[in-house]
Amino acid sequence: MGHEEVTKIKAFFRGLNIHPRYLEHKAVITSDDAAKTRGFALRQGIKAILLTNGSGEWVIIDIPADQKVDIKKVAEELNWSKGKTRMATPEEVLQKTGCEVGAVPPFGHRELIPVLVDRQVYENHESAFNVGVRTQSVVIETTLMKKVFENVNAREGNFVRES
Repeated sequence: MGHEEVTKIKAFFRGLNIHPRYLEHKAVITSDDAAKTRGFALRQGIKAILLTNGSGEWVIIDIPADQKVDIKKVAEELNWSKGKTRMATPEEVLQKTGCEVGAVPPFGHRELIPVLVDRQVYENHESAFNVGVRTQSVVIETTLMKKVFENVNAREGNFVRES
């Protein structure tokens, strides 16, 4: 579970001639635990959240780890019903991404899932995220992450809840 995604992501990086740093660490589930374990600010993490419209359509939302997703903004962007758009259950996350909650990477999932990226992700010099399992992370220059998102046809926008 998740190990295929790790291999897939590493191969994707190599294909783009990107060589990030890989970290092995104790298992983490929350973004806060991940940031502490990695020794990074919470904001540097990229949190990947799986949403559905309840009608068989799915999307991954990538936001800074210190933020919360605004489901209504996502629904509006995708022309989904605001009342039916919701976060996936842990079972759905595993089925669609091949990863457990807390290990979902921003791209490179079991199934091809559209990706939305909040522009605030690009405000850091470096970004970090789990690569499919709770015990492995990647640290990458955010400018290179933008290149990755372009290669997976991610759509950029404003998807975080206003404070």
